Amino acid sequence: MEVLDRTMELMKKNVHKGEALLNQTVRQEMNISCGEISLLRTREEYSLNMTGIINQKKDSIQINKIDENSIIEAVEELKKNAEDSQFDEANDISDQLIKRDFVDSKTELDLYLMHRRLSDFLKKVESDYPDLVIEEAFLEYIDNHKYYQNTNGVKLSAHTNNYLFNLMFFAKKGRETSSFNYTEVITNNLEKELSELGSLKYLLKETVEQLSTRSIPVKKFTGALIITPDCLSDFLDYLLSHLRNYMLISGTSKFSKKKNEKVLSERFSLRVEPDSNLLAVKNYFAHDGIANRNDYIFEKGILRNYLLDLYGAKKTGFDRGPSIGQNLVVESGNSSLDEMIKATDKGIILSRFSGGTPAPNGDFSGVAKNSFYVENGEIQYPISETMLSGNLFELFNNITGISKERINNGRSLLPYMMCNGIIVSSS
Repeated sequence: MEVLDRTMELMKKNVHKGEALLNQTVRQEMNISCGEISLLRTREEYSLNMTGIINQKKDSIQINKIDENSIIEAVEELKKNAEDSQFDEANDISDQLIKRDFVDSKTELDLYLMHRRLSDFLKKVESDYPDLVIEEAFLEYIDNHKYYQNTNGVKLSAHTNNYLFNLMFFAKKGRETSSFNYTEVITNNLEKELSELGSLKYLLKETVEQLSTRSIPVKKFTGALIITPDCLSDFLDYLLSHLRNYMLISGTSKFSKKKNEKVLSERFSLRVEPDSNLLAVKNYFAHDGIANRNDYIFEKGILRNYLLDLYGAKKTGFDRGPSIGQNLVVESGNSSLDEMIKATDKGIILSRFSGGTPAPNGDFSGVAKNSFYVENGEIQYPISETMLSGNLFELFNNITGISKERINNGRSLLPYMMCNGIIVSSS
């Protein structure tokens, strides 16, 4: 890429070490507004992220214009800011001296099919879910080129394309209104109806059911929690924060120096698959110029890898991770969702959780939204907003079931997860 070649020339004259990541994205977008397909537009976006190191002092800058003058000005500013920044011996760039082009370009733009899928989706919502209100929705075809170079001679590129469907919605009937819900799905093709992608067929149905919610009859109890795949992604993010730069560097991570030790339930196995055959999204390399690889994070509860980037690895002395944590795949279990529900004496199915980040020791509390009360092995009714509290690490150690069913949203492949020991408080 000529832009990065020129950027490297300028960096070599101005900084001791430098790296640059260029993203070029073309989006073809159709929108739904007021129940109609209202917009077709094309957007071309650029972002150029540059990092310069002078005497182990580092600065980074991002620009959205890639003309000669803009790059020259940015490199000059980068040099000045790096000279004025703080010394850190962990500042460095990749010396993984490879030149490689990754390609996952299987998806062809089909505007006619995009329009048909959106039109069919609107018709299905109108016929099957007349009380559902689409607040915002769009379907995009995304063609992305990503290029990385550094002054050590590393050169990486990736070309990917796929479709993204984003939907925000709620239900309304008379004076009754459900809370908002949303989802986003990425797919390599539009062979399926949009309503069949990801967890949409469940979310649409459940949102309408949420028009009539009730309070749990027991004011407070300790029970089971069945976490839906959509909600599980939030809890995984909380968990994985203990494997990333900030918490490992600061010494607040629960998993520091625990590699190859059993730290969670043996039912739990989690992989990162940046080059997965299962997921539409690919993450071939990271911002630090190192190629990612498919590997375990937790294997039957045993911690196998941290999710550090190059800086975090040098700062902590631990290994750089197989990735920094995208493309998550939780291995399926032996139970069906129905079996989990039947095994629940008292608990809730958690579809959405609204709460603050757990404390470093794992304690958390928040509100269950779009959720259902389960008693005596049956779903009783959708619940009004209900308080939950527990401990993140106890949650992942007290797993009683992982479902056979998994939801694929293109970025992750996640099951339903059942745990014990959650405190539920009803107003």
